[in-house]
Amino acid sequence: MSGDDPIDPIALLREHAPWLFAPELHACIVGSFALQLACERAGIDGPNPRDLDLAWSLDPAAGQALLEEHGAFLASTVGNLERGTVAASIGGQRLEITTFRGGGAATGLRFTERLTADIAERDMTIGGLAVALADGSIHDPHDGLRDWREQRIAPIGDPADRVREHPVRWLRYFRKAHVLGFILDGRVRSLTLDRSLLHELPPEAVAGELRAILLDCESPGRCLLELHEAGLLTTLAPELARQFDGRPAGPQRWHPEVSQALHLILALEWAVSRTRGLSERDRLATVLAVLTHDLGKGDTKPDEWPSHRGHEGSGLPHVDSLLDRWPGLTDARTRTLCRHVCELHLLVRNFDELKAGTLARHYDRWFRPKDYPVALFALAVAADSAGRLGLAHTGKAVEERVRSQLEWLRSTCAAVDAGAIRAAHPDDLEAFRAALHEARARAIHASRGARP
Repeated sequence: MSGDDPIDPIALLREHAPWLFAPELHACIVGSFALQLACERAGIDGPNPRDLDLAWSLDPAAGQALLEEHGAFLASTVGNLERGTVAASIGGQRLEITTFRGGGAATGLRFTERLTADIAERDMTIGGLAVALADGSIHDPHDGLRDWREQRIAPIGDPADRVREHPVRWLRYFRKAHVLGFILDGRVRSLTLDRSLLHELPPEAVAGELRAILLDCESPGRCLLELHEAGLLTTLAPELARQFDGRPAGPQRWHPEVSQALHLILALEWAVSRTRGLSERDRLATVLAVLTHDLGKGDTKPDEWPSHRGHEGSGLPHVDSLLDRWPGLTDARTRTLCRHVCELHLLVRNFDELKAGTLARHYDRWFRPKDYPVALFALAVAADSAGRLGLAHTGKAVEERVRSQLEWLRSTCAAVDAGAIRAAHPDDLEAFRAALHEARARAIHASRGARP
């Protein structure tokens, strides 16, 4: 659905698509909006759904013909059509309508039997409700409303069967429990299926789940820890799994939380809390940079613990391997941010101790682009400081200091007249570069006393 205001799906459909209420279509609202309607009738708080999904008895070809007749058909993907789903535009909203699953187009099954068979193939009980448009009746064969009341994520039927049907559900059960703050059914936690099932998933499907964990969970790290405890994270991302394998974060005097897992959990929680007002792209970039900033610690041998010398640079190949494995997880700008935060999160803490020439080189190597996301870099670096037991309050000051320092460095170096220096060395590129570097270093040295 588009827009942030809650809608009344029944009123929307009755006003803009009254033909959907014809009894022979057996059209039903399914999923989160069906749960919302059931909660309203039960007088309890429900979800805040975004996507309006319907199911009906028509096959995709007949469904497309009906939607075209009413000027509501929208082109969809081949994959959606293969799954029996057509898209429609109704009342300015995009929605999807899927042919009942489980019963195919079998003519011998009654509506309630086809609907029950359809619901039986859905992933979890709280998503296994339907509201029939023709008469407004609620169908809840697996007690999804009860599980919503009891704040429980439970699969429909045998969880092993549900996961074999669609392995991404294995991840989704954990993710949904953490997003809602619900208890996860013990049968999911105790699944003994071969973890290689996850290799059957399209990379985009896994990337979508990881994005949702980072964007929608209050504590992405705790969700990832549970995936590690279930043996799933090693299969998905061995680089991340090593962050939760019990290794120390560093010497206790610097890391009072001791555990690298706890450090990452706390850092991610701080980043989530500080990025709520940002765009989705910027939130994901920052949180993903925090997630990957210490991947190099996974290379430290146990006899070198608790220290992790050189983990900043050694983490870069792991950042790349993680992002390469799940295309679609992020874009080029975010990859660059992740690499920079990984390599520089300790270096920038010593900013005031760096020589002017060193700062000039750092500017040229990393921070020169006009659109460099200074604010996001500062947030991610600050999360490393705030992700230490009892030190969350230090994060804001670190964020402001790093942002101020980089803005000063960028403005100081950008003020140097590179054009004039180039004109003085028209035929010698190396001499131009050396002169430009020296001019920037002098500018940094001269303005250091006035720097905020």
